[in-house]
Amino acid sequence: MSSLSLGVDLGGTNARAAVVDRETGRIVASAKESWVARSPEAVVAETAKLVNTLAEQHAVPDGPLGVGFAGMLRGGVVVNAPNLGWRDVNFGELLSVATKREVRLVNDLSAAAWGELKAGCARGQRDTFTVFVGTGVGSAIITNGVLLTGATQVAAEFGHVKVQLDGGRRCGCGQDGCLEAYAGGAKLAEWMKEVGLTGTATGLETLAQGGNSEAQRLYEFVAAQLSLAIANQVSVLNPGVLVLGGGVLMRCPGLVERIRQAVKTRATVASASELRIELASLGDDSGLIGAALLA
Repeated sequence: MSSLSLGVDLGGTNARAAVVDRETGRIVASAKESWVARSPEAVVAETAKLVNTLAEQHAVPDGPLGVGFAGMLRGGVVVNAPNLGWRDVNFGELLSVATKREVRLVNDLSAAAWGELKAGCARGQRDTFTVFVGTGVGSAIITNGVLLTGATQVAAEFGHVKVQLDGGRRCGCGQDGCLEAYAGGAKLAEWMKEVGLTGTATGLETLAQGGNSEAQRLYEFVAAQLSLAIANQVSVLNPGVLVLGGGVLMRCPGLVERIRQAVKTRATVASASELRIELASLGDDSGLIGAALLA
């Protein structure tokens, strides 16, 4: 019997699909397609084309398709996908019809966390908290080897915890004061531009370390709020491994160190005593691998 499965990592700008060996977590083959149009119909068509082509080329047997999706989900329905501008789209059913496969749709961070659990830096653990800071801020919780989904399947929306009591910057989700509105790469770049700083979010740390006072102000707010929020979650969840990833964190070692220090000094002693803090080891492939293994 074949051990091959199909996984998709679907973001705001492109889709990646892969054939994954379930026994090893190894990617056998992959392909990528950037969006020309972002309507549900266009995204379904491009994603199905990727999946069907890979399945035919590598003789992947009929079986479920795992999809990691950047958005708030309820089963196969995309409740809110800020990067695509979707609301209440039954994407799982549409893609199932186009690929003739059962589709398991999960949050992209859930897929990434599962990939790291089964084939990456958290292998062998059963309780993990995963935080990625890239274009946005996302997380996933695995407890006793099971993904936490919540009563309405939108658990672990860490990027949308509030860091301002009243008002605050507008987030892509439509609310104000979310952590993602300050620390997410896209929104942080907007904030930098507003105060006259040039460059991307990943360059803010260098500007702050170089003595730019405005950069220091923004960086201090982001570092303090992000690190404290993570430390609080460690106290609540008591994970065995805290997995950190995403383009912003991976390029900002000072920010990672602030998180380490906050966990050490702000999380409860009991919850932090056995905790390992690891950088995601599968890179951009964690979501692909995790989606395929979840399928």
